[in-house]
Amino acid sequence: MKRILFVDDEPHILEGLQNLLRKNRRKWDMTFAVGGEAALELLQTQSFDVLVSDMRMPGVDGAQLLRYAKDHHPKTVRIILSGYMEMKMALQAVPVAHQFLSKPCDAQYLENLVERACLVQALLDDADGNLRQIIGRIDRLPSIPRTYHALMQALADDQAGIDDIARLLKKDMAICAKLLQVVNSAFFRLARRIVNIEEAVRYLGFIMVRNLVLTVEVFQSAQPLHGLSLDALQDHALRVAALARRLCGDKSQADDAFMAGLLHDIGRLIMATEIPDQMAQAQAQAAQTQIPRYQAEHQILGVSHAEIGAYLLGLWGLPYPIIEAVANHHQPQKVPQRGFDVLAAVYLANLLVQETTTPHPPGSQSIDPAYLESLGVTPTQLAEWRSLALEQTQSPKE
Repeated sequence: MKRILFVDDEPHILEGLQNLLRKNRRKWDMTFAVGGEAALELLQTQSFDVLVSDMRMPGVDGAQLLRYAKDHHPKTVRIILSGYMEMKMALQAVPVAHQFLSKPCDAQYLENLVERACLVQALLDDADGNLRQIIGRIDRLPSIPRTYHALMQALADDQAGIDDIARLLKKDMAICAKLLQVVNSAFFRLARRIVNIEEAVRYLGFIMVRNLVLTVEVFQSAQPLHGLSLDALQDHALRVAALARRLCGDKSQADDAFMAGLLHDIGRLIMATEIPDQMAQAQAQAAQTQIPRYQAEHQILGVSHAEIGAYLLGLWGLPYPIIEAVANHHQPQKVPQRGFDVLAAVYLANLLVQETTTPHPPGSQSIDPAYLESLGVTPTQLAEWRSLALEQTQSPKE
């Protein structure tokens, strides 16, 4: 049973949460602490899977409490729930909070967020705590990108139209420029060039725009990385996303396959930024021993970039099929077989794109024939998909 700690200095807020979340008592062990000092005393003797805290509290505030949790309980998922988010306070919480929620918060949304945090932990099977230990001690774990977050809020309004979404995107012209560059690339095979954001939104649809905005923001915010080309990584992500979308037999899953393809290597960005020495060690070991890079990462760190990336996406609140695909895109055999789904599409797209762009690079892996057989993929189908991947590779990027 997952242990959840809720903290607020106003008892009536906690009573409201207790009533709203009562139905979860059979799956969650919930503790409600009045104020930061009471919560701090609990954290000195107990551990929790998820901590949900108010920001502005007398004595020990939310940022101080989450900082203590980060230092002493790095495995805990840390969430700020507050109606008081002035810039100074928000900046204090950025390094120690995984998610920010504002009051009043919809009970179902809060429940889903906590549930998703628990699901991600279970999904990644982090029995020895290596993953959460690493994630918990990263000082600059990226918060959910600003424009993407605003876009998600806008799309929650049924009345939002193309002009509303375009107006929001235009607040960041760098994102607009990159979005137009991507939409006019060979990956979308447009008959004519799109020259404005309104037209891009109209052509792509809200879901595709949302997916692309998140990816653009992720790569745009990344710092220059030692030993890792951002342009090459983004190009690979786009190729994998486009191919995964085409491979996905269930068209209702195509958008998730595209998003998972775009973000499947986000863990590599985090590793290159936050733990570059260990990443370099893993790359060297993969080249020296001729094992796949993810296996070398496991040997050095106990986790791989796939699990790190999936954990971050879970904290950002992305849908479960995307998190599952990112977490297991090197080892889909770990997941109970459900036919050709998002995970299968991303796994194959990643390896087929890799085959056709850089055949057998150091640290690469090969397609598992036993896994293909379990999916019912025939040699003829695989040959057709290789042709699709090769076709993408031979197309110019612009």
